[in-house]
Order: sequence, then structure tokens, then C-alpha cells
Amino acid sequence: MTGERRLGGGWAIILASALLGIATVVVYWFASQGEGAWVTWSEINAVVLAAMGVAAGAAIASSEEIKRWTTWESILTAVLGGVIGILFWLWGLFWELLEFIKAGIPGYGYAVRDLFYGFWFLAAILAPYIVRRPGAALAAEMVGAIVSALLGSQWGLTVLISGLAQGGLAEVVFALRGYKHYDLPTLIAASAGAALGSWIVDYAFWYNELAVPIVVLMLIARFISAAVLSGWLGKVLSDALAATGALDNTALGRARIQG
Repeated sequence: MTGERRLGGGWAIILASALLGIATVVVYWFASQGEGAWVTWSEINAVVLAAMGVAAGAAIASSEEIKRWTTWESILTAVLGGVIGILFWLWGLFWELLEFIKAGIPGYGYAVRDLFYGFWFLAAILAPYIVRRPGAALAAEMVGAIVSALLGSQWGLTVLISGLAQGGLAEVVFALRGYKHYDLPTLIAASAGAALGSWIVDYAFWYNELAVPIVVLMLIARFISAAVLSGWLGKVLSDALAATGALDNTALGRARIQG
């Protein structure tokens, strides 16, 4: 029964993400047609809107799945997201210290600095790895983003948009795996989804005037960073905590006990 429910939730999230992603681009295309068009068509804008549509679709479908969680799962995910949100805010302070990298390597310093970006996807990996419920990646990443914003993130409320994109695209990866596989390759793939979401949002807000080779290298750097600082680190931290017995009442803890 659990497997069937998770598979169903996965397909609901995949379908909602795909439909809303496509619908967003279609609406944008129609709005850009004719002499009195509201907007000007741009392939980059279309990609950004498609990604946000996918993330929003994941959010809508996930909200239905979250209603099926137990109270304990909801509390645990919120606590994990909140604690990591504090770490997100602290990482933002550390990020400011890395400004010298960007300044010291003109242009390509952006990509070098992004090798440290992956920590901001940790909530979208650690929580679903522990709870193993549809919606956990998006919920935890959004809680983390909200806490970070409330603590005074230097990026203001834009972190909520980043949280939606990062958590939403990570959620889609878990959904594609049917919410039944939580091995390291799956966690790394989910972190790559989060990295792609972050890159799209940041390009739209901050980096659209940079040269194409630089922004491509930034994406590659984020994939690498995500694999290490979220995919691998999220698994290591969770497994270490589970080894103490503190997570015995979670899906991860039960999986470890059952072998």
C-alpha cells in the first residue's frame, strides 16, 4: 500500500509539473504575439518561466501529498527545514566573504565561487532522505528559505523564489524515481535538479548580462557543488544521525533497522 501511494503521488507531481511548465510557456508565447503584444518573446525567458511552472506544479501537487503525512513527519520536516534555514543564513554570511574570489578572477570568478553554492540545497536532500514522503524536498527547502529570509538574508524575499525552484526541481527528481529509491545517485540527481533551479532563478535576477561561457561554467560548478555539499553531505549527515538511534521512528531509521 505504501509503495502504491508513493508511486501515485510521484505521478501526480510529475504530471502537474509537466502540465504547468508547458502551460506557462504557451501563455507566454501567446502573450508575445502580434503588434500589441504584452511581452517580447525570449528563449531565455521561456526557459525561466518553464522551470518556474514546473516548480509551481510540483508545489501544488505536493501540497496534496503533504496532507497525508503523519503529525510526526510534518514536525520533523519543519524542524529540519528550520535548522537548515539558520545554516542557510550563516552560509550567506560566509558567501559574502567569498567576494574576493569573484573580484580576484575577473569573469570566471563567478564560477569558482559557485563551487561553494551547493550547501543551499541541503534541505531539499536531507529531509526527503530521512522522511521519504512526497513533498518533503519542496517543503523543507521552502521552510529553510523562509527562515533564512526572516533572519535577514541579503537577498530578501527572492530567496523564497529560489527555494521554490530548488525544492520543486529536486522534488521532480524524487517523483521520477517513484519515491522508492534514495541511494546516493538519486540524491545527487535531486541536488542537480535543485542546482538547475537555482541557476535559472539567479540568471533571471542577477546574471543575465554575463557572457554565455561564464554562466555555463557557473551551472557546471553548481552541479559539482550540489553533488558534494548536498547530495553526498546530506546522506552522510543523515546516516550519522540515524546511527545514533535518533531517527529510528523515521523511514530512514526503519530502513536501517530492517537492513
